[in-house]
Amino acid sequence: MNIFSGNLRQMKSLCFTLCAALLAVVPLTSSEVRLELRLAGPSIDALARCDEGTHRMVWQATETLGGPWRSVGTSTVTNGLASLSLSPTAASSFLRALPKPTPGFLERLGRIRDQVRESWAEAALLEAHLLVADWTEGYPDSVAVRGVFSIGDGTVTAIENAPGEDVSISISNTPWMGSQVMQWPIAMELDIAESRLQEAGFGSTYRTLTLRQPVYPGMVEPYWIFGTRSGFVFVGSKSKSVKQSN
Repeated sequence: MNIFSGNLRQMKSLCFTLCAALLAVVPLTSSEVRLELRLAGPSIDALARCDEGTHRMVWQATETLGGPWRSVGTSTVTNGLASLSLSPTAASSFLRALPKPTPGFLERLGRIRDQVRESWAEAALLEAHLLVADWTEGYPDSVAVRGVFSIGDGTVTAIENAPGEDVSISISNTPWMGSQVMQWPIAMELDIAESRLQEAGFGSTYRTLTLRQPVYPGMVEPYWIFGTRSGFVFVGSKSKSVKQSN
């Protein structure tokens, strides 16, 4: 994979031309990503052309080539293309696209949700978990994802052990307590929540990850809850707020 970085501010200042210079190319493997930047009204559209075998594209931005890089979006690859629209105020000096061969957390959770709702149309998402066995720096593609859903007075727990595998489902007649129903789709991707965690000074390493909206005063949105070395840290999926539990 090659990572191409385009200078977005320079692109805007040069009379809104479409020929922003590629300022850095970082060779990583023999695969290749070709990045194009285009102006679309008030926004800047980034288009990544990638090789076969790429399932999604994680977009990252930084003020300087030395980093730190922060995630600004995730795109599904269709026919070898992935795109992202950025406002000029949100764009940093450099942008890069990281190709990934597997679906991300929310895409996998959506697949789990769809399979559960095939049998229980009323199923509502209460919680989701990344079943990591040890400390990890960022979402590991092959780790199991679990979703917990309410159905009437009972609960359905569904697990996808690896991307694309059959989803195993178990049913309990006991209601799941402590979590509110989360509206789907979730507003923030895990990649961005990880960046917010790091920007807030909690590092990039965590041992547990839960997506839920606790039944508790002040919990007004679904939160990405990271179990870090500093304790539990809540990243708001809508507000992008970051706060540590007391």
